[in-house]
Amino acid sequence: MKFEKKIQLLIHKKVIPGISILVGKKENILLNKNYGFKSIIPEKKPLKQNTIYDLASLTKPLITAFLSVYLLENEKISLNAEIGKFFKELKPLNIKISQLLTHTSGLPSWFPFYLYRQDYTKSFKFIKLEGRPGKRVNYSCTGYILLYFIIEKIANMNFKDFAQDVIIKKLKLKNTFLKVPKSLRNNAAPTELGNEYEKKLSKKRFKKLSNNFKWRDYIIQGETHDANSFYLGGTAGNAGLFSTTEDLFKISLELFPSTSTILKPESIKLFWNNFTPLKKSHRSIGFKLNSSFLSSGGKSLSIRSIGHNGFTGTSIWLEPETENKFILLSNRIHPKVQNINFNRIRRRIHKLLKSDLNL
Repeated sequence: MKFEKKIQLLIHKKVIPGISILVGKKENILLNKNYGFKSIIPEKKPLKQNTIYDLASLTKPLITAFLSVYLLENEKISLNAEIGKFFKELKPLNIKISQLLTHTSGLPSWFPFYLYRQDYTKSFKFIKLEGRPGKRVNYSCTGYILLYFIIEKIANMNFKDFAQDVIIKKLKLKNTFLKVPKSLRNNAAPTELGNEYEKKLSKKRFKKLSNNFKWRDYIIQGETHDANSFYLGGTAGNAGLFSTTEDLFKISLELFPSTSTILKPESIKLFWNNFTPLKKSHRSIGFKLNSSFLSSGGKSLSIRSIGHNGFTGTSIWLEPETENKFILLSNRIHPKVQNINFNRIRRRIHKLLKSDLNL
């Protein structure tokens, strides 16, 4: 198959150590294969079935946004509620819950809460807007970290426990975690050698705070690569989710009205409706639409598809008309972060998969 030749070339050129790919249609898995290696250093180890991946920002739609919609369905929250209702120090920002979920809050894309070495909520006062709320789409990890704390307040329980009760237990996901147990960490695909990428980012923008910070200097495996999530205990709502292709397929079924067992069809529409039609980046609750000016879905997928990327090398894309599911999981940042246009690679793989599988 043509897509397999493309994968082998990427592995040969050391763009990725390896990759796990699952393609599904409705409730059927059409393809579920692993290629290449789980790790390169300290030794090469082949990828195996049920390798657990650090999904990075796939946490945003699959956990944080999903929990938000669950609370909305149960009338515990409103999309128009202002975040100052939950944290008084954020009241002057005039940001709505819907704006956090659709990346239109005006908040910075990234903010290193961990550098302040205190309760993250005590650092909210240091956050400055980069634009007026609602004016433009500015992808923001910071916004989803705020959602983490808002969800905990509304649910009146720990974020991880809430996700466990609402999603993970209900779907009987055996290999999905917001903090991987120590006994299973060797099953995870490793990511970066140390937190070098985030360390450099911090030193550029928060030099004084980052100079004396003790950064991880070992191969990160079975721990979330994202530092905000790591120092908060595993997840901060923006990252921290670990899973496998099979478990992700089960989660993806919950995003279609025909196969959902947790949310009602009218709630699921929120994941598919375009909340930013006049912007270049089209956003639903949690997801990016393939109708955006640029997306990792590509022209081979339906314009109405929704999807999301993870910095570590992961992505999920879903087509509404056919209920096709494309799950690509890699640890492209192992053993270091490379400056590569990985979205172009994702688009190419989608195109080849559709052609090879006659989808």
